Amino acid sequence: MKKMLFALSILGIILFSACAQVQPTQNLRSGAPEDNNTLPTQEQIVEGLNDFSFDLYHVLCAGSLSNTFYSPLSISSALAMTYAGANGETAEQMQSTLHYGPQVDLFHSEYGAMIDSLSSKKGQDFKMNIANAIWVQDQYKLKNYFVETVKKDYNSEVRNMDFVNSPEASRDTINYWVEKKTEGLIQDLIPEGMIDDITRLILTNAVYFNAEWANKFNKRLTNEDNFYCLDNKVVRTDMMYQREHYPVSQTKDYTILEIPYEGYEYSMLILLPKENNGLVALNKELSAQDIIAHDKNKKHEDVLVYFPKFKMETEYELKKALSGMGMPLAFSANADFSNMTGGKDLMISSVIHKAFIDVDEEKTEAAAATAVVMKLTSMAPSPKAPLEFRADHPFLFIIRSKNDHAILFMGQLTQPESK
Repeated sequence: MKKMLFALSILGIILFSACAQVQPTQNLRSGAPEDNNTLPTQEQIVEGLNDFSFDLYHVLCAGSLSNTFYSPLSISSALAMTYAGANGETAEQMQSTLHYGPQVDLFHSEYGAMIDSLSSKKGQDFKMNIANAIWVQDQYKLKNYFVETVKKDYNSEVRNMDFVNSPEASRDTINYWVEKKTEGLIQDLIPEGMIDDITRLILTNAVYFNAEWANKFNKRLTNEDNFYCLDNKVVRTDMMYQREHYPVSQTKDYTILEIPYEGYEYSMLILLPKENNGLVALNKELSAQDIIAHDKNKKHEDVLVYFPKFKMETEYELKKALSGMGMPLAFSANADFSNMTGGKDLMISSVIHKAFIDVDEEKTEAAAATAVVMKLTSMAPSPKAPLEFRADHPFLFIIRSKNDHAILFMGQLTQPESK
């Protein structure tokens, strides 16, 4: 059985730890009680994650004809820990941009519970693990409640490093941890020169995902076929085929097909425009509400599935994207992460994201890694004819949890490998 995995690593500093209060819950930034009616739930956290997924998708795909792939879960998780250390307007911008709940203990405990629920499902043909670690400059003081929150809610290791005197050795150590946690799929996450003598804290998060299709495609039925790209170019690619009953919903502009993985805990949603060049228009309007509508309206249909084998690797620097989405303060010398250190001496310097996905007849193999680097601021057979779902032109795809619908990975395929 080929392994498939999702790896995701994130670097950055972040988080605060606050003592859990009995009723009412305490606001960790101000010490003021929170109204119980505004306290975050796991359902609201998942809704926020999914809204952020589409917000970022619109930014990454705006006017783009290129393949796109990333992990909203990876990026959101790393920044959730960063959010724990944020204060004032910096925290408010992060809350709005990333669709987080209020800055209270319960948000971080519920976010951690969501991560635990995603990583607790295992089977013979499915496995998913999530690991966290923070790497702190030796002798650099973090608030106790921040460290405790990272350990308690995000199950993170805490390790001391010497970024000042041994930046490249530190980089090698962290990159090796990332590579090990992602089964070798994500290498050299932190590029040379990224760590310097004003780096103080790096947080890494790794997600391992290994899942086979619940109904595998027959390799003998895979044939070369045309794929019609957005630039009007036609390429020959390996097109898989199967006939199965799957959840389907349709609008006048696109069809959503949902293909489950073994164990039925996760699935891939494929959003296929009805016009060959319809992805650009679809991307402008699509939101998390469209996926909610799919869940309400989907029906199990007898489907002829034509789906390309594909593989892609992507890399993004997200500082500009996240700043433009509404949180520029976190990347500026005016950043306020005082809930982390007690002072306003830290800012996010870079957010780097790498991702990989390989889809074939048996499984989906994927990995993603995000680096949030923080530095000092001053220095049954249907009786009717089967539906034909022919993904021979650009489409959007999502990998999500079946139970709570949390989006793990998201992307668009505009051009597969040509034969």
